[in-house]
Amino acid sequence: MAKLDYRRRAVLSRIHKTLDEFYLRQEVDWNYDIRKILDAILKSAMEELEFGEGRSIDHALIIIQRESGEALEVGAGWKVDGEDKAFSRTIVEETLNSGKPVLCENARHDPRFEKAKSIQSLEILSLLSVPIESDTRVLGALYVERRDATHLFTTEDREFLGTFAVTIAPYVKTALIHQKHVVEIQALKERTAKTATLPDIIGESAAMQKITDLARVAAGIERTVLITGESGCGKELLARAIHAQSRRMDQPFIVVDCSALSESLLESELFGHVKGSFTGAVGDKSGAFEQASGGTLFLDEISDASKSMQQQLRRVLQEGEIRRVGESTHRKVDVRVVCATNRDLEEEVDAGRFIHDLFHRIHQFPIRIPPLRERKEDLPLLIDHFIASAGVRKNPPVRGIETEALAQLVVRDWEANNVRELENFVKLAIDLTEGDRLDAHAVRRTFEVRGDPIPIDIPAEATMPPLEVPDGDSLVIDPGHVRSIFIATDDKAPKEGKPYYRVQREFSGKLIIEALRFQDWKLRPAARLLGISPVKLRQDLKAWIEFALLEGGARNVSAVASRLDIPLETLSRKLADLGIDFSTEEMGDA
Repeated sequence: MAKLDYRRRAVLSRIHKTLDEFYLRQEVDWNYDIRKILDAILKSAMEELEFGEGRSIDHALIIIQRESGEALEVGAGWKVDGEDKAFSRTIVEETLNSGKPVLCENARHDPRFEKAKSIQSLEILSLLSVPIESDTRVLGALYVERRDATHLFTTEDREFLGTFAVTIAPYVKTALIHQKHVVEIQALKERTAKTATLPDIIGESAAMQKITDLARVAAGIERTVLITGESGCGKELLARAIHAQSRRMDQPFIVVDCSALSESLLESELFGHVKGSFTGAVGDKSGAFEQASGGTLFLDEISDASKSMQQQLRRVLQEGEIRRVGESTHRKVDVRVVCATNRDLEEEVDAGRFIHDLFHRIHQFPIRIPPLRERKEDLPLLIDHFIASAGVRKNPPVRGIETEALAQLVVRDWEANNVRELENFVKLAIDLTEGDRLDAHAVRRTFEVRGDPIPIDIPAEATMPPLEVPDGDSLVIDPGHVRSIFIATDDKAPKEGKPYYRVQREFSGKLIIEALRFQDWKLRPAARLLGISPVKLRQDLKAWIEFALLEGGARNVSAVASRLDIPLETLSRKLADLGIDFSTEEMGDA
């Protein structure tokens, strides 16, 4: 046995060295896959191991037990033939509960497990399961099988596998801890991103600023929200934004369109049903209220619900419980309800079509989304957004819109379907355009194809509707963001790196870029618009681009173009025009 002990110690030493080298080569990234890591650990080890008379095993698994008490999870698997990851839960659970190895020399005749169906169904002859422990906590189990009747596991094999489990335990623990940290950091990043802005809500008009302010307040409370507005104005997007910023953000967001289903189907869709409750109910089904448990249920076009359904919804909002169709008992539900309608519910109540009490239960936090004709200053932003998302799929890509074309779209009242109608129009115009920018001809052709009235020629001066410039400050500063700049500033930084000069350079640079974009990248019109000389515009623009190039890396022009939000072709022209030394070869390598 001494020789065998020595050989096994040598094997464990090689495994230890291999795993050390493996971990040194690991790269930390956001796509960290613990299954691949554990698979690699198991593969590195199991190909070295031999048991008893030099025979290898047929099947090996690392089975993980989470701290939260969730179901057992196969973290890694190794088998000579195939990827079968089935195992005997009876054996593994005893290992985890007792913290001690379990040996079945002959599983089929072991009186301890003669009733274990998993052992019989898997046709296992001999198996070993040992705990993987760290700091007195059982992380999981190392589970191996042999299905050869002539070579069964022994007590010596159990001792050897236990020593092997001790060898790999630190690596398994490190993998689990790293995965936990990655998940926590990703969740924190997502939570920060969600709370920093309202996703998909586009608009800088005073009306939309009020909407976003109300949405943030609604996200922080548990009141039932009623979103009203014309068809296509973005009621569901706003409901999703409220959910994404609420404490329920990690729970389901379920949508039910009350106008799309008959009364009987809507009842089943909302509350679920039990088997046999009606023709076609072949099994039990949970409804939207149960599916949205812990999260948000969005009831679109609630004004189309029947009186009977309105009564049931009133009871759910009052009692916080539902009853499945065909069931006598009630079930408690924890759901935040957001409703939407394109009708005036007060008029519906007066006409007797909507229940007065239900109206007041869903009218706890009303938000009205204004139609596009009431916030035309948001049209250029929406059009740019639709071009940016759909234009890249065109060949060649469509990257912008000309002033005259924008004028024709801005003066139109998009009242048939609001934002949705505008989006469909822009996408069709992209399909029909022949160049890399939407021009007036493409827009007029789109009106013609759609069968819409073709607008008269609009002068460029009419690109934007008359706007009311607010009194007082035209710049809003976030005190928290400014304080973070102060904290991050090095006291020994040169003058150019101090907050005043950094912010001044960035503000002037970004303002100039937006003015150039507004004037189709023409320098003199942009300078005229800003009220500065062309020389001053060139100086400040050059300083901003040079700073961005230096900060972004001298061979990463694409990244700089993205950061400055300038098309790469336009940036290359501006580099040459401003005399910034940056060769074409370097740009190509970027």
